[in-house]
Amino acid sequence: MGCPALLVPILALSPQDPAPASAAAARALFEPELRVLHELVGEAAGDQFGWIGRNAGDCDGDGVNDVLLSAPSHAGWSGRIYVHSGKSGKVLFTHTGKPGEQLGIGIERAGDVNRDGFADVIAGAPGAKGSRGEALVLSGKDGKLLLALAGEAPGDNFGRKVSNAGDVDGDGHADLLVGADQSDSAGVDAGRAYLFSGKDGTLLLYLDGEMAGDKFGVSLAGVTQGGSTWLLVGAGDAGEKKGGRAYVFEWKPGREAELVYTVEADETGVGLGRMFVSWVGDVDKDGFPDAYVSDWENNAKGPSTGRVYVHSGKSGERLHVLTGEHPGDGFGIGTADVGDCDGDGHADLLIGAWQCREAAPSGGKCYLYSGKSGAVLRAWVCTLAGETFGFDTTGMGDVDGDGAIDFLITNAWSGVAGKQSGRAFLLAGSR
Repeated sequence: MGCPALLVPILALSPQDPAPASAAAARALFEPELRVLHELVGEAAGDQFGWIGRNAGDCDGDGVNDVLLSAPSHAGWSGRIYVHSGKSGKVLFTHTGKPGEQLGIGIERAGDVNRDGFADVIAGAPGAKGSRGEALVLSGKDGKLLLALAGEAPGDNFGRKVSNAGDVDGDGHADLLVGADQSDSAGVDAGRAYLFSGKDGTLLLYLDGEMAGDKFGVSLAGVTQGGSTWLLVGAGDAGEKKGGRAYVFEWKPGREAELVYTVEADETGVGLGRMFVSWVGDVDKDGFPDAYVSDWENNAKGPSTGRVYVHSGKSGERLHVLTGEHPGDGFGIGTADVGDCDGDGHADLLIGAWQCREAAPSGGKCYLYSGKSGAVLRAWVCTLAGETFGFDTTGMGDVDGDGAIDFLITNAWSGVAGKQSGRAFLLAGSR
């Protein structure tokens, strides 16, 4: 597929080519049917538009959350990111990398970094700066460059994952996390995670992997609450059998970070924390966000069935283990952070199975789980072969004003505008 080496483990499965449009014309694209608020389409074959899809927050000040999407292989792996209006679907701005930079391989909402009242975004480009890597913080208001954070050494994969952390030092500026999972600072590819000031880019903290080959920092997420910052960091090749591990640290400015607990791969684990970790909201209703860790390659029911774990954010107690239905489903895609969809006070979970073939080969399937019970509230399949529905998943809040939480679900290998051109859907939720 012409992918850089760093993407090979992620794109290990090969979806079927899309069926001719006439073959699918008589059948709805999604079953059960979903109301499409906006369909956003990639520009060219090979772009992988929708590689990541995120709720950007309100970038344009209209009171509606906006959409952040990436196409990291656009224009010779230059990469491009897009911010679309959640209200109208129109493009608010784009930012394009240079050839080989892979801009958008990691993207995330950044919070209000420059204190102008608008949500900003962060995008990683691990191939930039002579492969030292870079993370760009862009104004959500107009796309203007606010900060450029640079990696330490060539080949570190700096920017492969980026995230927000909240205002960790109390200066009113949202602060930022960047991973460098191939950093050699603690051994070859042990990995490193960085916490930067959103005010001026000062390095506030860094954390290293435990052993060579761990790939610490290949996924990360942060949340600040009650005077502490909680950092969730994945190490996709850590552990006794290299099945992956995730770490939760608590940090306060002026102190060393304290390891609170780890999430370990089980006996069928393959790459726990290799791509998706997040703070999914308050699943157990204890007033604190909880930790979500995915192993979409887990072999629970055969190769790449997929499995995810939800743990109490504070104590580390395991709350849920959710497993894919079939071998090859790739269940566990997305950050799962959808909010409380059923109104029971518990944050729920939106999870993709991008390779599910229930309705069509590699059509994909998405599930909405109750955070309270772990039961499936709703599930939808895609009927078009090769769509990879559920390549990424997240909640968007109430975009259309009907009182229900809406969903952003991407199909990055869709052939709608050429092979693996990609598309994304802003879909109406319901109570």
